[in-house]
Amino acid sequence: MIEKTPDAGRRILDARHTLLGLLAMVVLMAPVWSHAKVQMLDRIVAVVNDGAIMASELDERINTIALQFQEKGQPLPPPAVMREQVLDRMILERLQLQLADRAGIKVDDATLNQALAGIARQNGMTLEDFAAALRQDGYDWAQFREQIRQDMLISRLQQRSVASRIRITDREVDRFLSSEMGKKMFEADFRLGHILVRLPAGASPEQVQAAKEKANGIVARLKQGSDFQQLATAESDGPKALEGGDLGWRPAAQWPSLFAETAIDMNKGEISQPLRSGAGFHILKLMDRKGGAEKVVTQYQVRHVLIKPDALTSANEARAKAVRLHDSIATGKQDFSKVAAEHSDDPGSARNGGELGWITQGEMVPEFEDMMLNTPVGKLSPVFESQFGFHFLRVDDTRDADMSEEFRRMQATQALQKRRFEEELETWLQEQRSESYVDIRL
Repeated sequence: MIEKTPDAGRRILDARHTLLGLLAMVVLMAPVWSHAKVQMLDRIVAVVNDGAIMASELDERINTIALQFQEKGQPLPPPAVMREQVLDRMILERLQLQLADRAGIKVDDATLNQALAGIARQNGMTLEDFAAALRQDGYDWAQFREQIRQDMLISRLQQRSVASRIRITDREVDRFLSSEMGKKMFEADFRLGHILVRLPAGASPEQVQAAKEKANGIVARLKQGSDFQQLATAESDGPKALEGGDLGWRPAAQWPSLFAETAIDMNKGEISQPLRSGAGFHILKLMDRKGGAEKVVTQYQVRHVLIKPDALTSANEARAKAVRLHDSIATGKQDFSKVAAEHSDDPGSARNGGELGWITQGEMVPEFEDMMLNTPVGKLSPVFESQFGFHFLRVDDTRDADMSEEFRRMQATQALQKRRFEEELETWLQEQRSESYVDIRL
């Protein structure tokens, strides 16, 4: 309520005079504004829990993806479909970033720069050249950096929330290796196209029937000659819809079992019937296949130091300690083995001076593996972060090894983990979305 006092009355009159003055200025300046560029006010296009996605953010992401389409020579989907697909992806990203923030998961600038330098090396460039090339292609470097940071946050969240719950037993590995499918699946790599007609968690029979009819209709259109990539972009609810549904190359054993069991008997270019899972109805296209796994693999002899944050040590303090230890080795003041034995929080390797033995690609968490692959032999890596804490490592040697029974078991374990991870991830994402408040305002 407004107090009915002389002072209050004067304040109201003053406010009205101010407003009238502003309106007069608008009238006086109208001729000038009529020649100026009109600026549209930003607006909210989706509310995700206690956060919002703005129209300007959506437009920026659409522009970035449109550039990628143009580079690949792919036709853009209709604008309304594009907006819906991109917004759906951004909603899932925002949900996961909120979860990561609540869990205290961070990616600092030093870790981000290491990841970007690795991407640059994979493209045969320095980080500076890579940034310049992206700018030349029309990308905003600051936005690209933040997108990579967000991708890393989401990957860490998924590892913590999904991968940590997956356990593969020796019996499962034995059963897989001895099965006919296991033998077949080690013989080929597949490149799959994918269209998903999503079902919400706890879908009603009517929703299931509607999704099934939609999936059958898509298969019919594909068999009549419609372009798979265009249909995937326009119709798929899958994570790679905006890439035309292309899931890329992968050893057959690493695909989800539902996909692998279907694709193993498909011919190149063939389209599957709709496949039902908890996520919805999947349509696959076998885009290509090639022969079996390599017989020789590269292994890395690695030692590391791990410093874990805990109840008494904050993340900043753990990183600072890792940096001090790293620098003491880099400057020759201390020996790696001695530092690892006295300070590393990985008891298994600490007693051996940080020695992890011979490691094959795929055995370690992504952050560790990326650093291992990008650190020259005999050199000390920078300090980096994983879900376990802060590490630095040294690659002492590399070797090529024949594919042994032990390696086959490791490959089988990884395949089963990856397969189960993707199945579990889809279910987990659905659960997170169904438990969250999402209001779309397109």
